[in-house]
Amino acid sequence: MNQVPLFSSARALANLVLTSNLIDCALTQILELKRGQTALPVQCRLYQLSSKCTIVAFVSSPDCTQHPRPGQGDLDRSPLFDFLRTEEYPSVSINRAALTLFTDLHDHLCGLTDELTQIEGQLIITGHSLGGSVASLFTLRLLDGNLLKPKCRPFCITFGSPLIGDFGLQHSIWNSFFLHVVSNQDPVPGLFLPSGRSPPTSSHSQTTGYKPFGTYLLCSELGCACFDNPDLILGLLKVISSEVAGGLQDVDYGEILRNLKERAICKGLPQLGERFADPFSAGIIMELETIGFNQTKLLQHNIDINAMIRTMEAEARILTQKNKASDAKKLNDIKRDMTQLEWYKKNSKVLNTGYYDCFKNQGSRRDINVEQFRGNLTMYWEDMVAQVQRKPQKEGATFRTRWLYAGTVYRRMVEPLDIAAFYREGGTDYINNGRSLHYKLLQQWYEEDVKPPSRDNLDSKKQKVSGILTEDSLFWAHVEEAILSCELLKSGNCTLEQGQSSWDNLVKFEEYVMEQISNYAASPEIFLEESRFMNWWRLYEGYIDTCSNSHRSPLISYMKNRSYRQYG
Repeated sequence: MNQVPLFSSARALANLVLTSNLIDCALTQILELKRGQTALPVQCRLYQLSSKCTIVAFVSSPDCTQHPRPGQGDLDRSPLFDFLRTEEYPSVSINRAALTLFTDLHDHLCGLTDELTQIEGQLIITGHSLGGSVASLFTLRLLDGNLLKPKCRPFCITFGSPLIGDFGLQHSIWNSFFLHVVSNQDPVPGLFLPSGRSPPTSSHSQTTGYKPFGTYLLCSELGCACFDNPDLILGLLKVISSEVAGGLQDVDYGEILRNLKERAICKGLPQLGERFADPFSAGIIMELETIGFNQTKLLQHNIDINAMIRTMEAEARILTQKNKASDAKKLNDIKRDMTQLEWYKKNSKVLNTGYYDCFKNQGSRRDINVEQFRGNLTMYWEDMVAQVQRKPQKEGATFRTRWLYAGTVYRRMVEPLDIAAFYREGGTDYINNGRSLHYKLLQQWYEEDVKPPSRDNLDSKKQKVSGILTEDSLFWAHVEEAILSCELLKSGNCTLEQGQSSWDNLVKFEEYVMEQISNYAASPEIFLEESRFMNWWRLYEGYIDTCSNSHRSPLISYMKNRSYRQYG
């Protein structure tokens, strides 16, 4: 029977971070910040390592963990993190100590966020101890707000950070954006769990609700192992917290990383093959023994690893079966909805209008019915894009390549409908004010993976242009903005500066359209007599014929000579 590779993505994530210099860079900045540490409970600093790598580091005062105040281990609800709530988990609670430190830094972090919105490239948010907890909360806020540029996605690496939330946080869609490095000699990650080390709690304590989230890289002198199962991680943190002798002293994570740099993530122990016929069980036991957790030790702490493995395997198998059935049904539904839109597009052409204008005008019942197909497709592809974002980068890149063609067809077919609805409702500047993030990412991934057409390809495109979708899914947004510019100029109700800006935009639009035509990247539908593009042309032609300048361009000649009649 095939086994479910439950930890494959977690291991791939840890291997990627460990074998790159990301984890070293993160720890280096933490150590530098610690050297200049003041009496403040928590400090943060931005480090611009290069144009392609930015690190934000957080460190907390040792007093925060060595002398925690009563109630610091409680879980509190905060409106700042209401965005994490779901139907399944309508409330999310955060560790009081981390929440207090985060709230105290709120004004500073707002300014820092404004600064980060301007950067591109890799963004690492990192922190040690309770500073790591604040780093995690800050990363969640950045992920929620969609404030960063599309090519800048934050990744959080913490060292010895305590647990910060309950079940609701563990079920966050952003789990794969977090890697927590924990030494088996560091009790701080389990600080707020019920044990002899946990600080006194308030009368309304909720400490029993703590749940790990993200991927955990657990380290020992022998090596390291990677886990993303929250129940297993929780049990291991409890064991570490109860067994480590001495006080809550800083663990030298620099030394730990130096030991690990020449090691891979748990490759295996030969003798395990003799003890376990089941590779699923063997893999988990192997990783646990690598970091010093044998079955005897786990049983001493009332952790029945065999029972836990059976539960994990059953859950993984059920989830896989459900996903396969659900994916097959979704795929059939999506094919059906795309077919419906293709028929809609074909029938609209008969009306000498085109499907963009038919949908915008909403002149018949069938135009209204298209809304359902559009909504179904959008929900499906928003989920697909979110899946890529939740996966580790290498795995996500492979995943997105498999369906990039289908995603591109969807974007070119459906985004024009979104644009039509946006301008029908009186919107302006769709590109900056109305465009969904999933369209931006689909376009970004397409541009990263697809080469520009060669001359030979252009000849082939010329032969097929009659049946294509316009390649730039933003084409109609540019048309609508050009119409608004024409109307503003013709009305005369604008300042000299506004008039010049509108004229400059129209000249750029001419160049843009001519480029689409020259590359056979525009559907012939744009030249249908009742289309919005031809509406723009009539407005523009009337304006340039009456204004005093003698503006000429390749597009003006192309349109006046009716050359578009031979296009496609």
